[in-house]
Amino acid sequence: MPKTSARIPLLHQLNNMQNILFMKSDIDSDLEVDLSLLKHLSTQRYLTPRKKNPSSYIYNSSNLVPLSSHKLKQLFPTTNEYFQRLVALIQDDTIFHNSSIFKQRVPDIKLAVALAQLGSNGNGASLGKLGILFVVSNGAIVLYTQAIIKALIKYEKEYIIWPNSQKQLEASQVILAKVFPGCVGLIDGSLIPLSQRTPRDGEAYFDHKSRYLCY
Repeated sequence: MPKTSARIPLLHQLNNMQNILFMKSDIDSDLEVDLSLLKHLSTQRYLTPRKKNPSSYIYNSSNLVPLSSHKLKQLFPTTNEYFQRLVALIQDDTIFHNSSIFKQRVPDIKLAVALAQLGSNGNGASLGKLGILFVVSNGAIVLYTQAIIKALIKYEKEYIIWPNSQKQLEASQVILAKVFPGCVGLIDGSLIPLSQRTPRDGEAYFDHKSRYLCY
């Protein structure tokens, strides 16, 4: 249910007092003060001054570039070089541009927030923790991540492709000399932990350490 602020019942109370005053011919000084207070409250959105949260150091695109690859990989699962390549790839996507009077955050900040969430698991991926890190609302984290996924998925067929016959032959010849025949590729051992069992073929993602992973 919607939460009622302290301002609403106070305004109702003062409005009732004002209606009573209109029915009286004599108005004392205390009631006049109440009327002045009502007029003032009606022009104010909040009872107390609003405090703006300070922006995070990371929540500034100019601060992302100087970070070393080691520090960047502690925040996001990528290097500075590939981070900038991703930014260049998606920065002109229409999802990051609109005709609203309210400017959007630049794509590199949205990418940083999305990578921080996608590269974390367990409590580390919680919206609350990431919100504190970036000083941003939980809703913004969700929207940023969704926007980044929509922008990147457009390049799926361009970058995620099965090697053609020539590439398969080249790869199998290299592997044949070192490993075994009939293999067209090897993964590098990088594992992506899953937060839970997949609805379909979940046992295929279960490893010897009792974790659900994908390559």
